[in-house]
Amino acid sequence: MVCLALIGLAGCTSNDPSRTGLFEPYRIDLPQGNYVTQAMLERVRVGMSAEQVRDALGSPLLGHVFHNDRWDYVFRFKHPNGSFEQRKVTVRFGSGRVTRIESDPLPPREDPADPALPGLKTQPRR
Repeated sequence: MVCLALIGLAGCTSNDPSRTGLFEPYRIDLPQGNYVTQAMLERVRVGMSAEQVRDALGSPLLGHVFHNDRWDYVFRFKHPNGSFEQRKVTVRFGSGRVTRIESDPLPPREDPADPALPGLKTQPRR
């Protein structure tokens, strides 16, 4: 009887990666850094000035003391269950102009369903 109850209870747990389990403390979603989409990044081109890049992507999260020719836009989203997503965009400059752009895969545009979108209001748990 106890085994049946445990099996039934195990069936109630969620496969949702944003949840930790049946009896869980409340944990918040934790976005940190620069949220950059592919559409935003496509506005940046080789040859642009630093000010133009700042207008397109915002101020970089990391400014290197020893590498003034490199801007890193890092975004990390931690789900309540402890798993996380991390995205990074690096813009390199030479003589004050963009020479190279490196990027992890990014969401195509701001998607209201993207849990990492800052300000997204998630549905309350039932």
